[in-house]
Amino acid sequence: MNDATPDQLRTGPSRDTPRFQQIVQDIKRRIVDGSLPEHAALPSERRIAEETGISRMTARRALDALEAEGLVYSADRRGRFVSPKRVSYDVSNMVSFVADAESRGAALGIEVIRAQENTADAALAARLGLKPGAAIYEYTRLFRQDGHAIFVETEYVDAARCPDFLSHDLHQSTTRLLDSHYDLVAHTGDIMIRMRGAHPEETQLLGLAQSQSGIELTQVIRDASGRPFCFGRQFWRGELAEFSARAIVGGFTHG
Repeated sequence: MNDATPDQLRTGPSRDTPRFQQIVQDIKRRIVDGSLPEHAALPSERRIAEETGISRMTARRALDALEAEGLVYSADRRGRFVSPKRVSYDVSNMVSFVADAESRGAALGIEVIRAQENTADAALAARLGLKPGAAIYEYTRLFRQDGHAIFVETEYVDAARCPDFLSHDLHQSTTRLLDSHYDLVAHTGDIMIRMRGAHPEETQLLGLAQSQSGIELTQVIRDASGRPFCFGRQFWRGELAEFSARAIVGGFTHG
């Protein structure tokens, strides 16, 4: 990976701009103009401090600011790197993320971490409209775009409505799989998005730092009758997620 050279860390001429902000602006400029491409390694806190005459604390503040904006990401024990372009996901479109990515020509890779038959606990049974202890299929997959891990997903489907589901190839859109083999068509979805800390397995699979947070998206998928048949939980690298939705506004009057 490309690393920054000493002369690339020059601060701007303005004396009114804080030193850490000068460094932030300089690195931003080089990300925008392409001299620091995606996944390029950034200099360490110590190197920035030595080459610019600032404290390591100030250098860390600059790098933290870049990471907070999603412009760089941390790879545990390896340093910080330039973030790839954010992955757009229109959550108001019930077409699956996989199908949408394929339609855009994205280089999407799917790794099946595990797939097993299980039973629904009380919380999962409530989401799927089942009795606790009902049979479900559970599978966890890691998604990569252009070789870079972007999110990990665990989905649960009602085994009674999807017999032998795990015999199918799961390296594909499961939304289309459920439609084509079981006539279960996604009609509506209950979606929740929130930030939370990564669990240990998510940290390992996504290459996150131990204390790093990400964005969790959960959704209950329902058929045309409103009956749920799938519950999914995705955990995204925060710097890569860009969710959008369409709002339908109407039926109100101005007071």
